[in-house]
Amino acid sequence: MDNNKVLDEFVRGYYAQLASGVYGEPVPISAKDTALVLIDVQECVTEEYFVEGFKAMGMDVEPLMPALDQLGENTNKVLANIEKILAKCREKGIKPIHIKLGSYLPDASDTGRLHTEAGMFYPPGAPGSAFCKEAEPLEGEIVLNKTCSGCVVGTPIDRILRNLHIDSVIVVGFYTDQCVSTAIRDFRDLGYHVDMIEDAIGAMSQERHDRALQGIQKIYANSETTEELLARLEAL
Repeated sequence: MDNNKVLDEFVRGYYAQLASGVYGEPVPISAKDTALVLIDVQECVTEEYFVEGFKAMGMDVEPLMPALDQLGENTNKVLANIEKILAKCREKGIKPIHIKLGSYLPDASDTGRLHTEAGMFYPPGAPGSAFCKEAEPLEGEIVLNKTCSGCVVGTPIDRILRNLHIDSVIVVGFYTDQCVSTAIRDFRDLGYHVDMIEDAIGAMSQERHDRALQGIQKIYANSETTEELLARLEAL
């Protein structure tokens, strides 16, 4: 008998039971006490950004195109869902808060250590730093820059949410296994009800997305699809 398989089955049941107790009902949402948090919905997640970046490094991108085309297809599906959710939240009076990877200084010297070591620099006006057209902020909407992975550590979002008397946060954006996961864990530990929209978040690959979901879904956040959320928003 493979005891690791036995343990896997036991743990699946354990977390399923835990989830049924913690997330027996959907996260409550209303215009009064809910915010939509959009994480890193920027051009740096698009296929075009990667293609141009690799070309700039002198790489032959042709052999990479099957993978990059799939990346683009997956990303565009997520962006389409984010666009729908953002439009409906605006219609229903739920405030969006746009989180952006971006330095304040032109030379990006204020970038956090992890991102610096990874070569992730997004000074003002840099390629990839602009918001995707599907999620461009409107005038008067909150935009917060961060120079690290976590928006709670990297921005004053917690104070802003508390000032707005927010209890529930709807989370969409990129990447599931990095900035999104970090934000969700932090929001939950701070006491917010967290609603993760599983098909309005994405990672660089489906595998990384799926594995990240396993670690946070129904543990740190409730989870629903775009279609399910839109139906609940429509009923408000």
